[in-house]
Amino acid sequence: MIGGNFDTPIMYQDLANSTMGPLNMPFGMYGGLYGGYSSYLGGVQLPRQLDQDKFQTMKQKENDGKKTLKIAGTALAIILALGGIGRIRKGIKASGGVSKYLGNKWNDLVNWIKGNKKPKVSLAQKIKNLFKKKTKKP
Repeated sequence: MIGGNFDTPIMYQDLANSTMGPLNMPFGMYGGLYGGYSSYLGGVQLPRQLDQDKFQTMKQKENDGKKTLKIAGTALAIILALGGIGRIRKGIKASGGVSKYLGNKWNDLVNWIKGNKKPKVSLAQKIKNLFKKKTKKP
């Protein structure tokens, strides 16, 4: 057997690197069938083919994947930000302005870090608040 690759015709195989090794010979004979492991190329050795193009292709695919992930993450962040505008706007309007809203959020953050908890409103009180008459501020 000259080459180990059955899919490639013999004329395209690298015969210098596919000769039989010494352990594959029956009883470890060195002379062997092919006259001392000749490559049938008359002593010409083919240079190894560099796989640089394969490495570049793999690197490019990795970079493309990272780029796609960044674009998808940015799109998701924009969608979430646009979805939160209404809730934030409602909170700003209810608190009476941006400065009061930010102050309330700062106090909430400080209380959360210190471990101070607000008393929870019961379900009965929430239902009462639904039907409570709302007064408008002048």
